[in-house]
Amino acid sequence: MSWWGFQKGNAAMIVMVEIPDDAAYTFSHPAGGPTTIGPTWRPQLGRFAYLRSLRMAFLPKGNYVDLAKRYRRYVIESGQFVSLKDKIARQPLVKNLIGNVSTGASVLRNPAPGGRGYNAKDPKSNYRLTTYAENIKRLRDLKAKGWNNLNVTLSAWPNQGYDRQHPDVLPPNQEAGGWAGMKAFFDACKELGYTCGLHDQYRDYYLDAPSYSPDFAVREEDSIRPPTHFPGTRFHPNDWKEGYIPFMNYWSGGTQAYLSNRYMLGHIQKNYRLMWEHGIRPQSSNNDVFGYIPPDPDFNPEHPNTRTESMRYRAAVFNWVRANVGIVGTEDGADWTIPYADVVTSRFNRNPGSGNDESSQDAVQVPLYELVYHDAVVTGGGGDDLRSWLHANAAGLGRGDSAVNIEQVRRRAALHRRVGLVEMTNHQSRQERARGAVPRPPGYNQAYPGGIKG
Repeated sequence: MSWWGFQKGNAAMIVMVEIPDDAAYTFSHPAGGPTTIGPTWRPQLGRFAYLRSLRMAFLPKGNYVDLAKRYRRYVIESGQFVSLKDKIARQPLVKNLIGNVSTGASVLRNPAPGGRGYNAKDPKSNYRLTTYAENIKRLRDLKAKGWNNLNVTLSAWPNQGYDRQHPDVLPPNQEAGGWAGMKAFFDACKELGYTCGLHDQYRDYYLDAPSYSPDFAVREEDSIRPPTHFPGTRFHPNDWKEGYIPFMNYWSGGTQAYLSNRYMLGHIQKNYRLMWEHGIRPQSSNNDVFGYIPPDPDFNPEHPNTRTESMRYRAAVFNWVRANVGIVGTEDGADWTIPYADVVTSRFNRNPGSGNDESSQDAVQVPLYELVYHDAVVTGGGGDDLRSWLHANAAGLGRGDSAVNIEQVRRRAALHRRVGLVEMTNHQSRQERARGAVPRPPGYNQAYPGGIKG
């Protein structure tokens, strides 16, 4: 979200970035201070093409809850906020996200030689296949155990496996069952009463994709400096540039560039129309990284696009999915995606032992996102931990490859069914509870009697 705030004594202030398209942020919090926070304005294709502005608001009495509510007011007034009730009205399938449990299904893990996870010492071990028939059996087993109305996301369905050859992912892998097997999977979902969709990807542009051409790959401003395209040097030395084109080799698919965002819509249309021709009708499309990766500027002189245009091209994919497929999903969900996305993956890290879990972080976790957007987007995929309960996130079974407390999952689903469409009105940290503070936005009890109360 494009805001930050301060609290001093009983008073608080918020800084909202009115035009965040080309805004970045600098946070410095050294031991002993001073703490500094501020914007870093990035040029738009090499120049500052418009006025950049911030809006400050001052609260004589308030804390982070009040600041989140002030930002919520701002996004509602600006038209960026679209409630889940309105999203259900325009696409009734979205109602299936409320109070129902999500689970995943996977087909093929097959990292390319040199790609992430590739085992050069035992090449045969890289090919891990779960056929469509095996996935159907698992869904029937879940139904027999009393799991009704599941939301199922199918991943690793591309021809060569997970993260392979995007955006040219069809036909389905023949050993997994081919076109007939994929159709049988979605037919089984319909028979079982499950809502089933696809995990999809239209940014990573793999060099072994049949349609790959450097003409359609994102280009940077110069051919001299190290790559700046996100993730930039985050995975160094797995990133480099050849001329103006940034490349990376970090994921399972091997060497990739980045697809110019204006071509994303054509590729998703191509893939789904092929599926429709074979009688395959997914009900959702979860577009990986759209809501997580910053917008992509492209300096290709044949088809330049700004960050603003990049977001518009991604939004066109979301709109097409809603009109032609059903439920719109993405990863994480930066707030520019709120008018379009119905469901986003968990807003907090949830991989214990990976270096991304709460124990490895210095920040105090507070649900700022949910305080603003709880009733605008479903946040799903969280594990069975305290934050998932307190934030009232949607419940998930995972992919069935780890132990799950079934009773807790059912209770989580029941909680989400009760409060998934209402505003999160309050939150208290341990420090606030210890000193007896009870921060409540105006109209807390009167306006939101069914809200989540801390």
